[in-house]
Amino acid sequence: MQEKIFSKAFCDKYRIRKEDFTRNRVFSFGRLVIFQINIATKSLSVELTRFFHRIENNAEVRSFSKQSYSEARMKMKHGAYIELNDDLVRAYYAEGNELRYKGYRLVAIDGSRIQLPNTKEVIAEFGIAENKGKSVPMAMTSTAYDVLNHIAVNTYLDRYETSERTLAEYHLEKMQTLRANSKDILLMDRGYPSVALCAKTLVNSYDFVVRCDADHYLNEVEAFSQSTAIDDIIELDLCAGSRKYNKALQELVQKHSLTTIRLRIVKILLEGGITEYLLTSLLDQETFSVNDLKEIYHLRWNEETYFNFQKNVIEIENFSGKTPETIRQDYFARVLSGNLSSLLIEEAQEEVEAETAKNDDRRYQRYNINRTVATGILKDEVIEMLFAPKELLREKHSMLLAKIKKHIIPEIPGRAFVRKERIQNKAFLKRRKAL
Repeated sequence: MQEKIFSKAFCDKYRIRKEDFTRNRVFSFGRLVIFQINIATKSLSVELTRFFHRIENNAEVRSFSKQSYSEARMKMKHGAYIELNDDLVRAYYAEGNELRYKGYRLVAIDGSRIQLPNTKEVIAEFGIAENKGKSVPMAMTSTAYDVLNHIAVNTYLDRYETSERTLAEYHLEKMQTLRANSKDILLMDRGYPSVALCAKTLVNSYDFVVRCDADHYLNEVEAFSQSTAIDDIIELDLCAGSRKYNKALQELVQKHSLTTIRLRIVKILLEGGITEYLLTSLLDQETFSVNDLKEIYHLRWNEETYFNFQKNVIEIENFSGKTPETIRQDYFARVLSGNLSSLLIEEAQEEVEAETAKNDDRRYQRYNINRTVATGILKDEVIEMLFAPKELLREKHSMLLAKIKKHIIPEIPGRAFVRKERIQNKAFLKRRKAL
């Protein structure tokens, strides 16, 4: 990544005009990319000062200003961060050391809406949400997230009214280029299931586990919900009833000579007496038991945790620009930053587990890296790694892991918290920021 960021070819590909980034300015293309990767959450003046003192080793630096940064970023395309993230994802899976579930990569697909700066240009580009008489500029994001390895495989930022299913289909196509011969199980919540999406997922050689409602979805599922069975196979005729009028579905039928699909439906009994229904393409009941499917779907919660990380740790909605292009730069740069942090944290986690296993006096069976604290530590440190000479990279890498490993928290099995009534504090107590 380091070599690519500073390469002329990469600059030429993502600069707006061929005249851009040709003069010896304070912000070269490479410096601009790394500054945005570093997650600027404070005022630009503070962040710029910290950045240049880091890269100049606290020496007297050349003059810089918020204006010079703003001018420089208008000369580049946000696609640079998408390509860098794609490279990172491909390189990670090419090593073949990632965690899998019975040989499968578990990828959750889900959407999240984010609030945008209030400008006419942004509203025209992304749309606006109406809520209780208020108008708020919003965008729809969608992320395909590896829930076992904590990697955002692929992300999209689109108009507010874009449906989650539409973006899920984009993921199916894009992930084909990032799979590296991987067998994937896609996890989706009950906002996603449709016969067309299930069929498209299958023809693209993905398996899936998706939650669905017992009523108002499929007659076959409704009949299953009223039976005593907990695990059954159903067959859907793609040309029957209203399905024959579904244009997207019939295109798949004609293109792939597909007239029926076989799916599996299971009942999951949750605490509190609630029954959950999971629809899946995993038909082998011996390889994937009902409990396996329950565990797989439960792992989807890791993506919800990732969205919380996006909004409250790396502050994905804390934009430094007010144009559609600068918003996309900030968004995709932070997705990349989150993945860089995650890879380093996962590497440190492996070392913690190896060291913990040798300690017979440990109080708890497992300890986890505090991801929020680790992300805060990695800010600015990643700058030095990306600017470091190749001969010093290994040393800096080891030093970073050592710092991260100092901040661990125990994993306590079966831990639960009783919901308490909130006290109205005069001064609102909130989580302290890590960055």
